[in-house]
Order: sequence, then structure tokens, then C-alpha cells
Amino acid sequence: MATISRSFEANQTATQLTSITNTEQFFDSIPLLDVYEGCVVQIDIDFVVSPTDDMVVSIYVRQDGTNYDIVPFLQFTVDKGTDPSRISFVIRDVYEFRVGVKASGATDTHTSADMDSRRWRWVSA
Repeated sequence: MATISRSFEANQTATQLTSITNTEQFFDSIPLLDVYEGCVVQIDIDFVVSPTDDMVVSIYVRQDGTNYDIVPFLQFTVDKGTDPSRISFVIRDVYEFRVGVKASGATDTHTSADMDSRRWRWVSA
């Protein structure tokens, strides 16, 4: 009888985003799930000193390989109360996605955001 287990690929690190305002910026790493089952994503956020604005993390998908959705598939607000902060989430059952970040208001220019991701698929051993 075969054993089925999850196989993770190597970690992918996106280019760091800096000087984050209320204009959305997107990470350069765009995970393509294709033959993969899902992807674990981790975002690290470094807020400005004494922040007023939270950080908004948005996930946009595209199923046709051409056009991303206009409205986010998922959206999280990361509270400014914990600095630095980290949020992790899982994306499944989409073709491709990208992640954007922005400040929740027009007061702050946050320091930076980093993204790491690892895709997985089920394998039979």
C-alpha cells in the first residue's frame, strides 16, 4: 500500500518592499500553483516608529493566466500594535496569485515588508 505525504519545494523569498504608503505595492514573487496543491505564505512587517496606520495585506488571484482579479481574494489587516509583526496563511486551489501591501491610512510610511513562500503537493511514496 502506498503512503501519501506532502512534499514541500524550497523556500522562495521575494524582494523586500520598502517605504510602504497607502499606495499598494506588490511583491515580485508570484507563486504559480499549477500542479501544486497549495502554498504557505509568510509576511514580515516592520512598521515605522510610533505608527498610526495598520498594514493591509491583499491577495489577488488569476485563474486564466492573464488577468488578476480587481477585488482581493483575501485581505488581512495587520495591527500596528506589534512591531515587527508576522502573518502566515495558506492559499489553495487557485492557478496563480500575487500579494500586495499598503498602509491603512495616509499618515505613515512603513519601513518594510518581506515575503517567503513554499508550495506543496501530495506525493505517493
